[in-house]
Amino acid sequence: MLNKWKYTCVILPLLVLTLLMVVGCGSHEVQPLDTGAVQKELFGKVWKLQSLFSRDVNSEQPLTLEFLEDGTVKGFGGCNSFNGKYTLDGEDVTFGPMMSTKKSCGPAMDEQEYTFLTFLAEIRRLKFNGDDLELYSDQQVVPMVLTTSEGGFLW
Repeated sequence: MLNKWKYTCVILPLLVLTLLMVVGCGSHEVQPLDTGAVQKELFGKVWKLQSLFSRDVNSEQPLTLEFLEDGTVKGFGGCNSFNGKYTLDGEDVTFGPMMSTKKSCGPAMDEQEYTFLTFLAEIRRLKFNGDDLELYSDQQVVPMVLTTSEGGFLW
């Protein structure tokens, strides 16, 4: 009877405590992606802008961004085509100055395009979320969101 009490009161709690410690030792951090894995997801796709941080995007033609293997990026800002350079290190990404054509499409479209290109200069990190590419800035809480999906029936 004394042995049973000893197992129940001393050894069993120690086993449970040990088990909880072993389970708790695992890392819950998501490991960052390496540059090769990020490139595989980025290249060969035309990313369409869904939101400029918390701003909606309104354009007859989608605003786009395309990453090329030579370290350049090209796209369409809603009125003008643009291109520039980017650097990628894992999930860290930065964009150089963008060059664009100089056509004007009216105040609203010009402002939206200017905002898109200006915000690209602030991007510091990217993340994939399904078909979406999320671009993060140090100044904004909400990411800029681009997608490769075609959207639904009515949008």
